[in-house]
Amino acid sequence: MNRLAFRIALFITLSLVFQILPSPAQEMQQEKQKTEDEPVKLRTTLVQVPVIVKDEGERYLTNLKKEDFKLYENGRLQEITFFGTTEIPFNVALLIDSSGSTTEQLSQIKASALAFVENLRPADKVMIVEFNDSVGILCELTNNKETLRSAISRIQPGEYTQVYEAVYTAIWERLHDIEGRKAVILFSDGIDNASSEIDEEDTLAAIAESEDVLVYPIRYSTRPDVERKLERRYSNPAASLSKTAPASLEEARRELDKTYRQADQYLFELARLSGGVVERADELTDLQAAFARIADELRKQYLLGYYPPDDKSDEDRRIQVRVSRPGAKVRARPGYKPAEQR
Repeated sequence: MNRLAFRIALFITLSLVFQILPSPAQEMQQEKQKTEDEPVKLRTTLVQVPVIVKDEGERYLTNLKKEDFKLYENGRLQEITFFGTTEIPFNVALLIDSSGSTTEQLSQIKASALAFVENLRPADKVMIVEFNDSVGILCELTNNKETLRSAISRIQPGEYTQVYEAVYTAIWERLHDIEGRKAVILFSDGIDNASSEIDEEDTLAAIAESEDVLVYPIRYSTRPDVERKLERRYSNPAASLSKTAPASLEEARRELDKTYRQADQYLFELARLSGGVVERADELTDLQAAFARIADELRKQYLLGYYPPDDKSDEDRRIQVRVSRPGAKVRARPGYKPAEQR
C-alpha cells in the first residue's frame, strides 16, 4: 500500500472510531444527563424543638450548651444538628380577643399589649392580630415599634369570637414558613362562637404539623360578666328567649359550666401540644404581668434541631428531651406529625 492510500485508510478508520466513542464534552453531557435522570434523594426536613429548662427552684437555666442536651424520637437517640441559644431573636403573633365580652376592658388590654411591645429587643418581631366577628391582621411581623403601636390602637370591639380561625391563621398561614424562634400569644377565654370554616381539631392539628411554634394562651375570665347578663335575661319577664335557650337560669348555668370547662381544656391543649404554658389573668390587673412572664421566657428558650430517621410509618413521633444538669426540669412539645401525614 502506498503512502497516500495508507493515509486515506487511517483517516477513515479514525473517523469511524471518533463517531463511535464520545468526546470528553459528550461524556460530560451524558454524565450530567444520567445524573439528572436519576431520582434525587433529599434529606428529611429538619425538625426544630423549642425547649425551656428550669432548675428545682423554678429559675431558668440559660448557660447550657449543646452537649448538655439529649434528644430522643420514639425512644431513639438523635443527633442534634442545630443548637439555638437564648440570644436568637423571636417572632411572635400577638392574638387579641376584642369580642363583646372584652369591650369594657379593651383599653386595659391595649395598654398591656403596648407594654409587651415596649419590652422588645431590637431584633424581636411581633405581628398584631385582632379577632372578633372576623380575624384581622393589623400588621405583619415587624420590629418597628411605631407600626406596632399604631396597629394596637386600631383594635376595635366586635360581638362574637373566632378563636379557632385566629389560631389557625397565625400558626399555619403566617408563621409556618418563618425561620427561627416562633410563638403565639393568645389572649382569650377560649370560647369560640363564630368560626365557620375552622374547628378546634384543625387548630390542634396545625400545631402538631408546625413543630416549632410555642403557644402561650393568656386565659381571661369572662364568666362573671356572662353570668350577670344571664341573670338579667332570665329575671326579666318580658325578655324573649330563643327556642334553643335553656328553660331556667340554673340550667343555663350548668351549660355555662360545660362551655367554660371545654374552653379551658382547649387552651391547655394548645399549650401542651406546643410546649408552651397557660397564663391566667382572672383580673385585668394580672394581664400585664402575664405578658411580661411570657416575654421573659421567650428570651430564655433553646431551639434544638435534628433530622429524623427515614421512617416511612405514618405514626405520630414522640419527642423527649433530657438535660444532663442535675435537678433540671425540661419542657418541650411531646411530639409531632411526620411529613407523610401532612
